Amino acid sequence: MGREVHGQEEQQQQSSGFEQTYGGDLFALWSESFGDHCHHGYYENHLQLDGNGTLNEDSFALAREAAVRLIDKLLLWANIPDGGGHGPQKILDVGMGLGAASRYFGKRFPHATVQGISLAKVEVEIATKLTASQNLSDKVSFLYADARTLPFPNNEYDLVWCLECADHILEREQLMKELARVTAPGGKIVLTTMCNRELLPHEKSLSESEKEVLENIFSDDLAVASWSQPSLYLRLAEENGLEAIQSDNWTKYVTPGVPIWIHFYKNSDLSIVGVKAFSMALPALMKAYEQGLVEYFVFKAVKPSS
Repeated sequence: MGREVHGQEEQQQQSSGFEQTYGGDLFALWSESFGDHCHHGYYENHLQLDGNGTLNEDSFALAREAAVRLIDKLLLWANIPDGGGHGPQKILDVGMGLGAASRYFGKRFPHATVQGISLAKVEVEIATKLTASQNLSDKVSFLYADARTLPFPNNEYDLVWCLECADHILEREQLMKELARVTAPGGKIVLTTMCNRELLPHEKSLSESEKEVLENIFSDDLAVASWSQPSLYLRLAEENGLEAIQSDNWTKYVTPGVPIWIHFYKNSDLSIVGVKAFSMALPALMKAYEQGLVEYFVFKAVKPSS
């Protein structure tokens, strides 16, 4: 993940900057409580912290379960068949984080091979070690690569998975083009990202106060490229010839877990790079979710068979 840029020198600079914010110490801190899934969770009921408004072991357990549930719900929503040789055979995980979803796919789809990519070398290194420790290296692998210039042939993957990566990429037109290019005919793309609300017919832009809220959520420190409306992804999918395009707003399912993150970072060591940035950004994100300014956008599409 991270704001991706073209050119080998710029790509190296971006990876270095990403690792300064999302370094091994931050990943270690996160993993100790939340495991190796670095993304929102899916909560079927509103989550409550304990009576003092603080975290406990049950909170972390619920968050870990919710992170896996999000993957399960997305697979179900996208009508991805499970097991029996009918599931996907080749899966691409774009912006794979610590590789948790890739390993999950490797276990859930016994006949599949999984390729994860990231523009952060630290993620590739950690994901590779975790995968080897689970004896999955024969079917799950990771590569340092740019999502806008994927180093794979056309029509290669029957499931292309892009979970919370698109908001880190400025050139979303190029991202969608590449996702469509490497998807096999009949294959599916599943994408989630955070978007700002759609503009109303009479609006030319968001209000200044809304823009300020968005700026407070993610700055350069957290490597988010820019905000966009959900309709951008729908338009890009159509322009790239995708079919069965559907989307939904899952904000109500993911927001119950944000307070866990807020309390976690609030009570973490501020000397660890990245902790301060997250502790400042997450309350603003929760406010934006509650106001409807930001939504958790989920998207699926199919590449035509002919």
